[in-house]
Amino acid sequence: MSGMQTGRQPVQPTGTGPHGGRSWVRRAEGDRRASARLRLLEGEGVIVLSDRRAPGMRVGITRIAVSSAGVFVIDAKHGKGLVHTRRSGPISNLGPDELHVGRKDYTACVDQVGQHVEAVRAALESVPGGTEIPVHAMLCLTRAEWGFASPVEIRDVCVAWPQLIAGRVRVPGSVDSPTVQQVSVTIAEHLPTA
Repeated sequence: MSGMQTGRQPVQPTGTGPHGGRSWVRRAEGDRRASARLRLLEGEGVIVLSDRRAPGMRVGITRIAVSSAGVFVIDAKHGKGLVHTRRSGPISNLGPDELHVGRKDYTACVDQVGQHVEAVRAALESVPGGTEIPVHAMLCLTRAEWGFASPVEIRDVCVAWPQLIAGRVRVPGSVDSPTVQQVSVTIAEHLPTA
């Protein structure tokens, strides 16, 4: 009986597979790298709120930066590959643009940033003049390749790299310092830490 094989495979520990990878370790490492690269946002006159929870949404907001240029809702992804857009429908109806990084479709990430922007706009309704403050949707690709080094605009979301996003956050704008403070406090109250 001891020499017979039962045909059952040994059970793999959760999170490991035949390739020896632990997806949660890779995600944590990617999040750490993204956080390090997004520290470029921090600086004089910029208030950065990290890891915020939006009501009714499963996925939190990576960063919200408030500056004189407005409010920047930023999600960070660390996929590798060339950034490009594609329309995958038939020639008679190509359909909407899709965002791809390498072979992976990131269009759902674009849509998610759009939903986060709506949550931030709802929070700003309680600030006097809050509906007049510009809110920008940004998807930061921290490890992607950029061909001709130009950002992509898709569905009102700017898809770019950390340095470009940090530059846009720091551009002088029309929002004064007391308003920047008030807006950041309001957003922090409406969108608590995840």
